[in-house]
Amino acid sequence: MRMLVILLGLLGSSFQQSCDPTVCTVENNCRCYNDPKPPGDLTNSEIPQIVMLSFEGTINTDSSGYYNQLLGANNPNGCPITATFFIQVDGSDYKLAKNMYDKGCELGVKLNGKTPKGSTGWIDAIKAAVQSLINIGVKPEDIQGIRVPLGGNDQFIGMEKNGLVYDTSCEIQSLSQKTTLIWPYTLDYTTVPKCDHGETPDKPFKGVWEFLIADYHDPSGQGLPCVVPSACRNITDKRAAFDLFFNSFTDHYNGGRTPFNMLIDPVFAANQDMRDGTIEFLQYIRAAFGSDVWIVSIQKALQWIQDPTPLANLTTFSPWSC
Repeated sequence: MRMLVILLGLLGSSFQQSCDPTVCTVENNCRCYNDPKPPGDLTNSEIPQIVMLSFEGTINTDSSGYYNQLLGANNPNGCPITATFFIQVDGSDYKLAKNMYDKGCELGVKLNGKTPKGSTGWIDAIKAAVQSLINIGVKPEDIQGIRVPLGGNDQFIGMEKNGLVYDTSCEIQSLSQKTTLIWPYTLDYTTVPKCDHGETPDKPFKGVWEFLIADYHDPSGQGLPCVVPSACRNITDKRAAFDLFFNSFTDHYNGGRTPFNMLIDPVFAANQDMRDGTIEFLQYIRAAFGSDVWIVSIQKALQWIQDPTPLANLTTFSPWSC
């Protein structure tokens, strides 16, 4: 009898771990990682190519000047493009961070120093980072995302306890090619791909989203795939920076219109040539691809995934209005 109970428990666990796209739907704030259909079952011609411009690290006088240069374009509805800033607490000027928030950008969590130990350490560290943003006037419901060295179950327990709804710390090289790019997914089930670095959670976290970071690929063909552009060894001038982003962008645009998570680190943004190439890229895709391309924060991208709206109706899509 005891053996039968154990067997039934194991079977129940295996069924719980599988993800059925007919049950796990965006209406239920759920999405399977291996669901081949885009949100809303839209066709490519109906899907906006979302570019999620995101930055990590400190915000100070120098870096805020760089970032403002990169945020100079408008979206098809006439509203300024927006970005996500994962704010490092130590060394950041919170008045400047609040200025970015007041412009419609998103502020997320990035922890300082060593990786927290245990779920209690993660809960406390995330709580402190969230509180530092609340203290400058950021609405608690607007603090949704985190980018950290991936910390497994303990990290996601910390996120849940502090009301965070998405992570963007996972990089999977095998899911970074035109034919393998996937949409963001939730962690309702344990059958999710293993991240290349850090500790992937192996317990379910209902309604918590993962926005993968697709590797950049050095246009010269000589450098290894890299998570942040400053790690691409052969990107040394403006044209190379433009090509780096454009190659990744076209993989998404021609490969299923999955959101392009365009992560930029402070070292790259501080380089004038790299910054000029990035500005040229952002301006070019807005001009050349017209209303197909929208540059928004990760939070706004999630709002579209949860309420997939065809391109023809996006100029009146309220979450993207200004």
